[in-house]
Amino acid sequence: MKYHKEIRMAAIFLGLIMIPSGVLGYLSWRALETERKLAHERLRESYHQFAGLASREIDEGLEEIEENWLSFINEIVQERSPQVNLENLEKLCSRSPLIAACFFMAAPGKVGYPPNLTVREQDEYSERSGSENYVREYEIFNELANQGEELEYRAYALDGAIAAYRQIFAQVERTQFHAIAESYIGRALMKKGDWEQALSTFQNLLATYPEVRDLNKMYLRFLAQYQIAVCLDNLDRDSEAIAVLLRLNKDLLERSDTINSLQYSFFFDQIQILAERLLSAPNLPDSDSYNKQFRALADQNKKRLSQKYFLELLDRQLNKMVINRKRYRPKVYYVSDEADEKPFLLGFRPIPDPQGAYTVGLLGVQIDLEQLSQQLFPKILRNLKFSDQVLLAILNQRNDFVFGTAAPAGAPIAKQTLSEPFNFWQVAVYLTGPSPFSRRWDFQTMLGAWFIALLLLSILVGALLFIRRARREAYLSQLKSSFVSNVSHELRTPLASINMLAELLEMQLAGESKAPKKEFTAHAREYLQVIRREGERLTRLIENVLDFSKVERGIKHYNFEYEDPAAVVHRAVESFRPHAKAQGFSLTVDINGSLPEVQMDGDAISQAVLNLLNNAVKYSDRVKEIRVRTYQQNASLAIEVSDRGIGIAETEIPKIFGEFYRVDQRLNSQKQGGMGLGLTLVRHIVSAHGGEIKVRSQVGQGSTFTILLPRTVESTIVEK
Repeated sequence: MKYHKEIRMAAIFLGLIMIPSGVLGYLSWRALETERKLAHERLRESYHQFAGLASREIDEGLEEIEENWLSFINEIVQERSPQVNLENLEKLCSRSPLIAACFFMAAPGKVGYPPNLTVREQDEYSERSGSENYVREYEIFNELANQGEELEYRAYALDGAIAAYRQIFAQVERTQFHAIAESYIGRALMKKGDWEQALSTFQNLLATYPEVRDLNKMYLRFLAQYQIAVCLDNLDRDSEAIAVLLRLNKDLLERSDTINSLQYSFFFDQIQILAERLLSAPNLPDSDSYNKQFRALADQNKKRLSQKYFLELLDRQLNKMVINRKRYRPKVYYVSDEADEKPFLLGFRPIPDPQGAYTVGLLGVQIDLEQLSQQLFPKILRNLKFSDQVLLAILNQRNDFVFGTAAPAGAPIAKQTLSEPFNFWQVAVYLTGPSPFSRRWDFQTMLGAWFIALLLLSILVGALLFIRRARREAYLSQLKSSFVSNVSHELRTPLASINMLAELLEMQLAGESKAPKKEFTAHAREYLQVIRREGERLTRLIENVLDFSKVERGIKHYNFEYEDPAAVVHRAVESFRPHAKAQGFSLTVDINGSLPEVQMDGDAISQAVLNLLNNAVKYSDRVKEIRVRTYQQNASLAIEVSDRGIGIAETEIPKIFGEFYRVDQRLNSQKQGGMGLGLTLVRHIVSAHGGEIKVRSQVGQGSTFTILLPRTVESTIVEK
């Protein structure tokens, strides 16, 4: 029945309060979200309009600035003249601040400017590689190299591998194969740890075959120099190793246009790794000088590679025009991308054949984007007059930053593609402060959210208070019903005993009993003693009920006087002793005779002791022993009542002083009955005296209740 009531209460709470509150909160939340989205959409639209205005300004600015490099290109490239004056080109290039570099290609693969750069690799062995002799020697070389690698990598028989590689010198004549075999021998010697011999081998390779390439068209001189540095490093000759790495870096830079970018990147990375480790050596002399040299070479490498990369891009564009027989048009084309993690812009104009019909070459320029930004954006900033919190930037088609007022962070608020010929770029609008779209709440939305939360919280708190009150009232009603039942039972028991004994006594007095006079007197005395005890028990029950009623109404008063605590406790124990003896209990009293007088209500303290003794009788099982001690503890009087009963679980101790509460009644419900008021009254009496009550208990071992009273009561404390 109890669970059915709780389920019904939960259903009412869920159906009438939680679900309507949730629906109200959801609808309110959706309204706030809709309003916020509309506000953001209006704000986004305003930024899109601003991006459109900015793109028109940038288009106009680019059109004006473009005239600078267009006039330069037109001055170099004369109509119907495929010839370009290289001296005039270099002079004009240095004079124009917007042009970072110039490129001229007379034909696909033929670089006219910058000098000493090429876009097509030349293979010095290409003419001979197709001959029959080359094929036969390559087969021999390949067979011996495979044998050596089998021994080197699988069997790890390094001496056998070196012997196999040396056979190449005896069986083939081609210099290229000799150089490759020398590099294989040096590698095997390094694996053996024979650093001196490996060093000598690679030094011989560099001196004997300085211009030979391997089968992948890579110069073996690069490999030889790097391995020489590794050998010197392992021989603890760090200064010599650093010097070799510097020579290799310079050599790589000078020959960068003769190898592909993958080969260049591989050796450049290896140089950086080994150099970093060598330069961190503590005993390396003049390490700062070496660091400066490496940094200078790294800067040169980037510039050299960028120009080569731009030439390759332009060569592909020219090659496409020539192969497709594209008719010549005096127009400037653009290429925008990223190289070395930096954006770039290339402009190029085709160069016609003598008849002016088809494209045969081109003139290209690299635009200095930093200069372009400095010339373009100040004008736009003046015209638009936007907030300092707004940044403008140019992005490429992959949304990478190209140039702008400053490098932005995060995502743009709005974007707009520029007009031709710069439609490969788009202008983007950024905010320097927090984005309005990242600020989820503005003041109005926050205020509405707080109002909704307060409304829901008020509903929930009111519902919880109502339910708690209703449950408490139901609980108290149930407890009071049980209390009335318990009181009736408790009062009925002594009254039944008194009535029965009174009838027996009446029968004997009426002469209905034929027992001898002596026996009659003994029985009568016994009956009267039981009647007296039951009457005292009945009196205590009624007094407890009356005291609880006064406590409930807040009218319980105490008469505090200085009394002898020993006498008060002795009086209470002796009045209870007959009842304890009748129940078969041994009652031991230990009272310190030198106790000082204490300000107390003697009758109330006696009642508290009697209630504790009564509980000790109720909650004892086989071991029927009760002990009462009275002693001085610091500045307080201690009254201790101990039993060896069933004990109290630790989780139950905080509850035993509650109204109508009774501990486990499984052992002997008849003895353990009661109204659940005894300990409640004890706590109230002790609190009124400014004291406290403590409990020590162990299940199956018994319990000890200790009342601690101060010597003087400063103020009467009455708590319900």
